[in-house]
Order: sequence, then structure tokens, then C-alpha cells
Amino acid sequence: MPIRINKYLSEVGYCSRRVADRLIKEGKVTINGEIPEIGTKVEEGDQVKVKGKKIEKLSKQKKIYLAFNKPVGIVCTTDRR
Repeated sequence: MPIRINKYLSEVGYCSRRVADRLIKEGKVTINGEIPEIGTKVEEGDQVKVKGKKIEKLSKQKKIYLAFNKPVGIVCTTDRR
């Protein structure tokens, strides 16, 4: 399933979507050897490079889960009523 280039770079952990848009505007990103426009979609099998370095999506990325504990009696809110 094709996804936008900025989302692809974000999902593989290279940079945020906004930084990806900036890199695309600066012409530092290529898809199959061609400089894309913002909004260009990447499909499986496309070769994506940033500053000449090949960027690949790992087939099995390890997921990280964070759990937070808020002790009883602690109030954390931005509501000032």
C-alpha cells in the first residue's frame, strides 16, 4: 500500500514529518533516483535515499511500550476550575 514519503521517513525512524518535508524541499531525498515532490507516494520495492544514504524499513521492528504510574492523590491537569 503506497504511503506519502514524509510518513515513510517518519515511520522508519529517520526524522519527523516536518523535517522530512524540509529535506524534500531542499532536494536531499530521492525515490528510485529521482527527486520527489512533497506528497509523492512510496510503494514497496521503491529505493529511498536521503543525502545519498539508502533508507529501508525493517521487516520486524521491535515495539517499545511505555507505562506510567500516577500515585493516588496526585492531580495532574491543565484545567484551572
